[in-house]
Amino acid sequence: MNDSKELFDYWHAQVRLKNFDLIGDPQHVPTQNLRHDCTNYDELRHLREVLLLDEEEKSKVIAVIKYQCTARVLQYRAGVLRQKTDQQEKAYQDLEQKQTRLLQLLRILQERLFGKDQELAKLQNRIVGLETENEALRAEAETNKAYAELLQELESLRKQYESEKKRREELARNNQRLGGQVSHAKRNKQKLDEARAALTECQRQLTNLAQDNQRLQHENQLLLAKLEEVQQFLKQNSHESRNHETS
Repeated sequence: MNDSKELFDYWHAQVRLKNFDLIGDPQHVPTQNLRHDCTNYDELRHLREVLLLDEEEKSKVIAVIKYQCTARVLQYRAGVLRQKTDQQEKAYQDLEQKQTRLLQLLRILQERLFGKDQELAKLQNRIVGLETENEALRAEAETNKAYAELLQELESLRKQYESEKKRREELARNNQRLGGQVSHAKRNKQKLDEARAALTECQRQLTNLAQDNQRLQHENQLLLAKLEEVQQFLKQNSHESRNHETS
């Protein structure tokens, strides 16, 4: 399996997901926990076909397995969390429609007593939806981070390979196979350039995701501030009502 695409495709097909409740947990789950607890990563890296490889090739294969397992579980998690976000958004919209109908039927006093409760429920539901969306963005960012880590591991393997290649070239400087080794080195350089270009794209995506995350955090803060205003209003209204009853 000398072709990199063939290697990636082969191990991609071997990845299996499990522990789906943990994958769909809206709370933050460390990437390494997802990889070990929710995929067959540990099983794949100890397969006999992997253990029989020489150290250089085995390190490369394990790095690809690690990336494929990490990317697969993070992509699935992002999809699940986005689906939950959509469900929360729909619940938010349904609640808003119910509030509109209630406002048409309730009197002014009932609106003051119960309408704010509906607004509070909407805000709380919106906050839950934003938190889930934020976790989905985090999962997507971690997918790109996993790919960047794979590129770093492959770069380290490439350096080890280059060091070993130079040592062998010195031992066989006058060997007729020198031309073939130079050609092989050019192919490796081309692959390295492609890997660096992919890393640059990942860094750009990570920057965009970080900006989205800051936007969501700011929106969360605004909603929390609004929630505190509503709670203060309800508390004050309740106090005024008790004073009126006492009078």
